[in-house]
Amino acid sequence: MRVLFVSHMATRSGAPLLLLWLLRWLMEHDSGIDPAVVLLSDGPLRADFEALAPTVAWSRPLFQPLAQRLLARLGRGAAASPADLLEAAVRRHRPDLLYLNTLVLGRHLGGLSATADRPACLSHVHELQTTLATMSTPEDVARQLALSTEVVACAEGVRHSLQVHHGLPPGRCTVIPGFLPLSPSGEVPAREAGTTVESPPEDPLMVRLEAALTAETFVFGFAGQAIPRKGFDLLPLLVRECERVFAGAPFLAVWLGAAPDQEAVILARRDLQLLRLEHRVLLLPPRPDAGAVIRRYAVHGLLSREDPYPLVALEAAAAGVPTVCFRGSGGIEDFVDEGGGTAVDYLDLGAFADALHQLSTEPDRRRRMGDRSRARVLRDSRIDDAAPRLLACMQRAVAAGPRHA
Repeated sequence: MRVLFVSHMATRSGAPLLLLWLLRWLMEHDSGIDPAVVLLSDGPLRADFEALAPTVAWSRPLFQPLAQRLLARLGRGAAASPADLLEAAVRRHRPDLLYLNTLVLGRHLGGLSATADRPACLSHVHELQTTLATMSTPEDVARQLALSTEVVACAEGVRHSLQVHHGLPPGRCTVIPGFLPLSPSGEVPAREAGTTVESPPEDPLMVRLEAALTAETFVFGFAGQAIPRKGFDLLPLLVRECERVFAGAPFLAVWLGAAPDQEAVILARRDLQLLRLEHRVLLLPPRPDAGAVIRRYAVHGLLSREDPYPLVALEAAAAGVPTVCFRGSGGIEDFVDEGGGTAVDYLDLGAFADALHQLSTEPDRRRRMGDRSRARVLRDSRIDDAAPRLLACMQRAVAAGPRHA
């Protein structure tokens, strides 16, 4: 079965990492998959994909002459757009299946829609409605769903959202929760977590983190892009609440994924400076050894306004780290309600700070929460359980053939 896997980006973040782990699992098992990969935005995971399958990635050229654009449209030159890159890959590989790894790819599928002999499509949806509204359009979402023989949702809330907002019948959507490439002992292997990548000993940011841990400072942390949907703009306000609630007790708030030249990060630094709280916060840029940092947290926090089933919460749970999150923000609320953390009212930063402080003073309760969250991940979030189900969806899509709306 020839499968062309399509990712909207190649960042070290949820959906691209899940696709990478799935592809690696398929290559390590007798899956019958002949893969190729299209990355519609280049990024740090490209080399990992290239190690597994023929891979092309889109990078926006500074300038492309008219002659080159015409050659690209004919498939004989560098692609002029992500859509051209995808169309050229379909012509070259002639796949039986397009595995579309998010639901924000509809704008790149116009050429495919007009092709009578197009391949079957599977859409793996990791987005709730707010994300779709900001990254796509109703027309593009409708186009992708109309082309999709199989639809997979990463959480029950995603399936419900597709039904309510896009009229997708529940029977057309299979829920397969997010997963981790756990070893038999329940650890994320070093090649996946990046724990073999060590920081230079002079890295002042990591030195500061290690110093806080050595001093037995209560370290809680977040991980994700520094964007409003992830709640990064709420961080200075939360730290101000923590300063009040902790009443002099030492704490350090860490955000992993805050690129220093990003506008939101620059503004957050200014906020913290004016609030005189810089000493309470450590902003770390994206790192390949994210798992090694997350394991150092006493508590993992999710300030996300919307996150269907965040991978970082599963990584924290696998390390026995409980999570504090907002109610109404996505699928992880159900996870913590089973005893793996605490959910507070939406955008109630005072309650969020109270929950963090309470966990800082109750290490035994914190450990029990971490144990319960780890047990659930080991039970429900193994790639060895999820990947065969995804493979079965792929096989069903190919057997059914292209969908004609």
